[in-house]
Amino acid sequence: MRIGIFFLTAFLFVTISSCKSSKAADFNDSLVRAERRAFEIIVGKEGSGEKKLKYLEKDDYKNALKTVDQQAKEFDSLIADIQKLSTDGIPEGEQLKTASLAYYQSLKELHVYDRKEIEQQALLRSLKDDELKNAQDKLLTLARQKKTLYNAVYEKEALLHTASEAFKTANSF
Repeated sequence: MRIGIFFLTAFLFVTISSCKSSKAADFNDSLVRAERRAFEIIVGKEGSGEKKLKYLEKDDYKNALKTVDQQAKEFDSLIADIQKLSTDGIPEGEQLKTASLAYYQSLKELHVYDRKEIEQQALLRSLKDDELKNAQDKLLTLARQKKTLYNAVYEKEALLHTASEAFKTANSF
């Protein structure tokens, strides 16, 4: 009799735990897919980041700028998909979702910032003497400002990592 109660209790515990874990696992899988999409946007072989670099190698600033716009739309879509994810009943889910949104928003800001640099490079092609020097100085200023965007990405990535670890611990991953 005691063995039967033990097995019944164990079965109920496993069943309840697996329902909870399934929801958390689906949420986690969605975030893993989002991470893969971001990778494809930035450095994927046929991604917009790669296309942008190819245009810049050819000094095709017009198409490089169009690709920056495409990249922004791709990040917007990724961010919107994460916003739609439900965290109801998932321990640490809301914290991980918030950290993910902040991280991908900062990645978007970093990569869309290329617009300013590309515009400045295009301007450099048409200037002479003092105007050229001023434009080059502006390009250096943009590079320094971009460093602050990288720092923001690093900070958001650290927060995302912390939230991800708490999520994994809370959901027994």
